Amino acid sequence: MKIFKLITGLALMALIFTQCEKDNMMDEQADLSTKSAKGNTPLGTYTVTVENVSTAYAFFEAGAVAIPDGESSAGPAFPGHSFTFSFHAGPGHKLSFATMYGLSNDGFYATGEGGFDLYSGGAPVSGDITSEITLWDAGTQVNQMPGPGNPHNGADENGVVRTMMDANAVDMYDYGSVATNLQASLTYNGHSMFTVTINVLGGSTTAISPVAWVVHNNGQTPIFKEGMADWGKGLEALAETGNPGHLSDYLSMNSGYYSPIAPVLWVLHDKKDMPVFTEDMPDYQMGLETLAETGNPGPLYESLMAAGYETGFQTGPNTPPLFPGEMLSFTIEGHVGQSLSIASMLGFSNDIFFSTGDEGIKLSNGDDPKDLTHFIELYDAGTEVNEYPGAQTQANTVENGTVHVVNDGLPWPEASAIIKVTIVKN
Repeated sequence: MKIFKLITGLALMALIFTQCEKDNMMDEQADLSTKSAKGNTPLGTYTVTVENVSTAYAFFEAGAVAIPDGESSAGPAFPGHSFTFSFHAGPGHKLSFATMYGLSNDGFYATGEGGFDLYSGGAPVSGDITSEITLWDAGTQVNQMPGPGNPHNGADENGVVRTMMDANAVDMYDYGSVATNLQASLTYNGHSMFTVTINVLGGSTTAISPVAWVVHNNGQTPIFKEGMADWGKGLEALAETGNPGHLSDYLSMNSGYYSPIAPVLWVLHDKKDMPVFTEDMPDYQMGLETLAETGNPGPLYESLMAAGYETGFQTGPNTPPLFPGEMLSFTIEGHVGQSLSIASMLGFSNDIFFSTGDEGIKLSNGDDPKDLTHFIELYDAGTEVNEYPGAQTQANTVENGTVHVVNDGLPWPEASAIIKVTIVKN
């Protein structure tokens, strides 16, 4: 994916868009559009409002694995057994997970508070990840001797999360080492998918519980923070009872795909025109590819201007992207019966864009505000091969396809889950 730069450069594009020499055929098309659409129909001004209505999820993907490999029901993984789980992630994502040290009061194996990188230099990581795992003390229950005789009835501790090594400086208990109890591996399966397997070694001093996991961004500490008390989001239950449900529910409810909305290009045209694209045909090479892959509407704007269309997009210090909860409005002047087309990149994608379709929507004479969202769909520009939503790499694989409504089988959201568009005649 070409980097999603809504580029402070848009401000620099500052905008010296001059009308180029018009191609004769495009001139004729635009002239016919003007005559047929305008005619004697009323001229009016309209205000269009675009809003990002998506949920700003804290994390990308989360879940839990409760059934050990080869088993048919949920339970711990005993020595000689394992847990396996798979997930999607892109460059910049990290993985955190946690599982109870079964024969303890509140000990748990986990990655560091900030997780570990899944990509290095843009390439996916694979191999042994045992060294990423540490044995932690949740600080919620006073430790007792670990092992089969542990009664799991220690007093409430009201402490902080710390390494078991730090706890052992006081308790002097032997939990074995991570390397003698566990072996963990990370495999890259392709298409932004990874698989983790946590093996409980035959000589381990403990079983482990079902595993809660989360894919998140750099700088986040989704499960715990060393030196701080448990946050009450489910870690205590996992560390004391082995039940990952509460923690996994919290992580899953706060995980998902969302995306910024790039600058919105608009163009007025005759209802018979298809100035931005024709569905199921290749891109016109007028700038849609740049808009769909980078979010920059400039080249398409210039092409439409050169063809004589009324077109524009918002620029200046408040130029999008629009993040969840943000909105912008712009005003257009057009004749009743003219069609309005808009196009804007779905930010976290390869070449997906919002559009009113190739024919646009007709301007009406009514004064009541109208919600246009149901006319908006996600289109694939057909110029770059799609990757898993939100987990795009820099593969930039050329597609040479056609412009079409997204139908690649990947879990793209409905357009209405991201964007809301309304129009009112002033």
